[in-house]
Amino acid sequence: MEPVIFSAPRYDLAGKVAVITGSTRGLGLCMAAQMAAAGADVVITNPRQDECDEVSQAFRNQGYKAVGIAADVCETDQIGAMVQKTIETFGKIDILVNNAGVGGEEKPILDTTGQDWDFIQNIDLKGLYFTSKIIAQTMKDNGTGGRIINISSAAGILAAKYTSVYATAKAAVIHLTKVMANEWARYGINVNAVAPGYITTSMTKAVIADEKNASAVLKKISMRRFGEPDDVAGVVLFLATEASKYITGALIPVDGGMTIN
Repeated sequence: MEPVIFSAPRYDLAGKVAVITGSTRGLGLCMAAQMAAAGADVVITNPRQDECDEVSQAFRNQGYKAVGIAADVCETDQIGAMVQKTIETFGKIDILVNNAGVGGEEKPILDTTGQDWDFIQNIDLKGLYFTSKIIAQTMKDNGTGGRIINISSAAGILAAKYTSVYATAKAAVIHLTKVMANEWARYGINVNAVAPGYITTSMTKAVIADEKNASAVLKKISMRRFGEPDDVAGVVLFLATEASKYITGALIPVDGGMTIN
């Protein structure tokens, strides 16, 4: 009989540096908080410096290492500047969570405009693409690899009416995750995606507040409840740690079973 080795999954991020886009509120804030609690130095970023400063100061007040660096993911020069400042501050980047995103207005395809398309695709897809590209280059150059976690959506798996632009962007994120994983595995970079369902954030508050709509949505969710931000953040934390070191190119739905119905 081979010896039995008893070990627990390692959720320790001490010594790691994590950049979480769109991390001043909602899912991104919860992800950043869990990573900080696991020992990571975190970079809080969204387009507004005052919001980044407020959140990062709150983290430091709790004894965690955090810095706020404003950047619009649609502007590659701003992403580059944010990455440079992160490296100047912490010396490296080990983890990227591409959380920044917008849902946009639900519309029939026949009513959708070019402006609708550009607004959502630029943030949800183009921003993710180039943020990943820039940070993956630093991970490659550093020689120690890293983790990239892309936030997709259950909308990228399902084919709900009136979500064509958003769903297209999130479906593309799923496929792009696989391509990135395939290209960057040789550099020790693991790339995975998480697809949240209906989570109680500002993006879903209108649906959840409407009793009729909420009831209709809940019937599609096997667990018969809406998710909470920490339901998603816990999976993102797992993908950032050594517990997931042999996973890349994967998609993990966090939707209470919605996409299996």
